[in-house]
Amino acid sequence: MAVVPNRVSFSVGVETESPNAGEAFRRNTEKVNAVIGALKARGVKPQEIQTSSFAITSRDDDGKKLAGYRVTNLITVTREDLATVGDLLQLAVEKGANEAGSLQFSSADQRTSELRGLELAFQDARTKAEKLASLSAKQLGDVVCVSEQGFFAAYGAVAESITVTAEAPSIETGVQRLTFRAGVVFELK
Repeated sequence: MAVVPNRVSFSVGVETESPNAGEAFRRNTEKVNAVIGALKARGVKPQEIQTSSFAITSRDDDGKKLAGYRVTNLITVTREDLATVGDLLQLAVEKGANEAGSLQFSSADQRTSELRGLELAFQDARTKAEKLASLSAKQLGDVVCVSEQGFFAAYGAVAESITVTAEAPSIETGVQRLTFRAGVVFELK
């Protein structure tokens, strides 16, 4: 089942290094706040932005502690305006983000897709069971047991990371392919 995505999420962030933890934290906070402020000024709503990762670590090289600290702060933006993704990524980089990725497209109405997918999976199971019953010279009886065997999403045209150049990158949504599986046990007559 193919679903045209109408929601996008992506992460942008800032990684900052300094010999002093406080200095790394301060510089990182300034850059992240500039990125968030710019995104909000461009129309991203506060409820569409979430801090998804924050860490302060000491820098090391193959287990050897070096002098210095690294602060990493990632935010995830989730919104239904797919047309602005490339521009928002470019803006974030211009305002100080030096990490971008985790680009994912999905459907805002996932529940409807799941229910339709289960319906199609059940119909497919019944069709196959009818064929097998016919081949064994039997008739299909009542349903004895039904189980959902999960659903899987595969994405078309999904980028794992973004390289931002002078122009905003072209972001293509593709389609999201959903695969549903249902196990159905029928009685044979």
